[in-house]
Amino acid sequence: MSATAAAPRTRNADRSRAAILDAAEHLFAERGFAGASLEDIGAKAGLSRGTPSYFYGSKERLFVAVLERVFAAREEATARAFAPLRAWAHEGDGSLERALARAVEGYMAFLLARPTFVRLLEWEELQGGRRLRETPRQSRAIADAFAAVRAVASRRGLRTFEVEDAVLLFVSLTFSPLTQHSTFMAALGRDLADPSTLRRHVRFVVDQLLAVVRPR
Repeated sequence: MSATAAAPRTRNADRSRAAILDAAEHLFAERGFAGASLEDIGAKAGLSRGTPSYFYGSKERLFVAVLERVFAAREEATARAFAPLRAWAHEGDGSLERALARAVEGYMAFLLARPTFVRLLEWEELQGGRRLRETPRQSRAIADAFAAVRAVASRRGLRTFEVEDAVLLFVSLTFSPLTQHSTFMAALGRDLADPSTLRRHVRFVVDQLLAVVRPR
């Protein structure tokens, strides 16, 4: 086979995989693992119903591939969001409040732009999280950034806080409200898709984080 003939085939295969992953992410987020079939995924991707099996072998392997992809996107977005906080810890640039606000804004921007990530994790929680535990993934950006802050805490006039406490608080006030958009948050009248409400929420999260890291 010539190189020119192989290249279009490779591109076509890559497009097919991307279409399958896009369709699978949407359907798994909408219906859960049990509710989405490989045939449905193939049809939504605009491919033959047997194509997902050809590329991924099983629904289990496809689901893991979807989780790997969304977590890679999440880690990339989180690393960017927390870059100002890491810079504050390592270089002392800017204010701690602004660095924390950038982290909250960036992380929530990713969650709001990719609601399938939130939905997939909701389904995993309902199903015991086994597939998530078995999925290779990176999820260190948040903890590493807070660890960098803790490492300079005594020199920068901060409390020697527990990194796990900061991570728990951060996730509880950013990710968790979006899992309750139609229930608890709706009862509070807080729609985080509304820009003004989101700005107030970012300020609230930053204030809580400052209460953890600053001396009483």
